[in-house]
Amino acid sequence: MFPRFLVLIAAALTLSVSIAKADTATRTYFNPAVFGKPVALCMSDRTSCGKPSADVWCRDNGFAKALTFERLRTADKSLVFRQIKCINREATVAAASGEPVTATP
Repeated sequence: MFPRFLVLIAAALTLSVSIAKADTATRTYFNPAVFGKPVALCMSDRTSCGKPSADVWCRDNGFAKALTFERLRTADKSLVFRQIKCINREATVAAASGEPVTATP
């Protein structure tokens, strides 16, 4: 059963990446979740919290990195993301080269 689970995860990630590759420069994910569970603020190593974790979420969803994020403390005292705003690769390159970015947030 374990190999099937890995195949399902890989298929879900592939589907989510292909759906998220939109023409927009940014996208804000409100209450991001994986399999119905909120995305934790820290990765499993407990040293990558906040921005590194948000960057991974954005990359997994077809964007280059996270621009901003908000934290939320749940009722059971765990820290999760309330929202993550991602930017795509083209907008990142344009911003780095000094070209005006025409996309609206």
